[in-house]
Amino acid sequence: MSTSFAGAGVVDPGRLGLLTRRTLLALGPLWLLLAANDVVFNLDPVRTALTAPVIVAVLVQHTRLVRRAVPPRAVGREPGAGPPEEQGYGAPEGQKPGPRPSAAEWRWSLALLAVAVATWGEMADRPYTALDWAMVPGAMTAALALSLPARARRRLLTAVALVCAVLGEAVAQWRHETPGLLPGVPAATGAGMLLFVAAVELVLLRLWRAVLEAEQVREATADLAVAEERMRFAADLHDLQGHRLQAITLKGELAERLIGRSDHEARAQLREITELARAALEESRAVVHGYRSASLGTELANAVGLLEAAGIRTAVDGDAERVPHQLQPAFAALVREGVTNILRHSRARHCRITVTADAGRVRVLLCNDGAPAHPATDRGRGNGSGLAGLRERFHAIGGHVGTTTHPDGRFELAGHTDREAPA
Repeated sequence: MSTSFAGAGVVDPGRLGLLTRRTLLALGPLWLLLAANDVVFNLDPVRTALTAPVIVAVLVQHTRLVRRAVPPRAVGREPGAGPPEEQGYGAPEGQKPGPRPSAAEWRWSLALLAVAVATWGEMADRPYTALDWAMVPGAMTAALALSLPARARRRLLTAVALVCAVLGEAVAQWRHETPGLLPGVPAATGAGMLLFVAAVELVLLRLWRAVLEAEQVREATADLAVAEERMRFAADLHDLQGHRLQAITLKGELAERLIGRSDHEARAQLREITELARAALEESRAVVHGYRSASLGTELANAVGLLEAAGIRTAVDGDAERVPHQLQPAFAALVREGVTNILRHSRARHCRITVTADAGRVRVLLCNDGAPAHPATDRGRGNGSGLAGLRERFHAIGGHVGTTTHPDGRFELAGHTDREAPA
């Protein structure tokens, strides 16, 4: 039997954020490619010597500003790290923007922007290359806009677009002898292409920030799922033991007052305290045993719910009912520990749980992607928790627990036994 619980529309925020960042970095060379082509094939040596350094400087500064506005570790940061803005990451739209350039870098960027606009104005007298050279101030303006809040960004784009429009029209009027250069064409070309380039990069920035928000929600959902399970167990234990512990406290206080005044009654109270404590201990063991001995089918359903809530596509293959009753608590603990490790220590997008039971031989395998390159060392945390506890538990039933980390990021946790546990 194969049951699929795959959710629709689940994407990997880490990969999408990385792709968005790389696209933004690649746009700089793309914008400037046409102008560079004009430098190589069409310009005279004097103009080549003047314009080539401008293109190179704009390309370098565009890359620096994009790297600053969209850091590589914004998506996929280490667990337990602080909020994005505390780590130097760009914040979602409407919030505090990413780290802004220093004052010296701002001055250099604005000076370079002025040179880029002037260079476009110099080249705008040619109708067939005015479009190409408009990419130079466009790339510089877009890179600066990435690090600005919304209001300052609009002001920058408006001001530079107006300057390009006025400069382009002035060039058209001044060099009216240029054939084919219709009035208004340079103005529209300069302002239009500048706004187009900035719009493309700002849309990608918004996508990157949306990916960051989605990753934060995913991590919060996973943490919440684990916390809810802990609170459920704590609430059950509190409900069962609260009144007994209160009775033990009251009887202890009474016995303390009776000592020396009525030793016989004090001993009676102490005997009752002992009985209450013994009953409380038995009830605690029963609660923990019931928590640990949940059926494999129930644990699989819980695992699917937790993983799906964290945005991890989950599929279950096999029939849990075929696992012998005596072995189900151990394999349920294996699934519970495996799901906890996936939520805490991986960046999984997919998980597959395979149950195989045949002639007393049982094997349960959890396989997920997104495992860290250097997994944490196995730390036993006592019986019933941690991989060390699982190994002890399976050793008692003649079984074995093993883990495997593959180079492609897949992680496998497997438990198997070749004989039934004693009844």
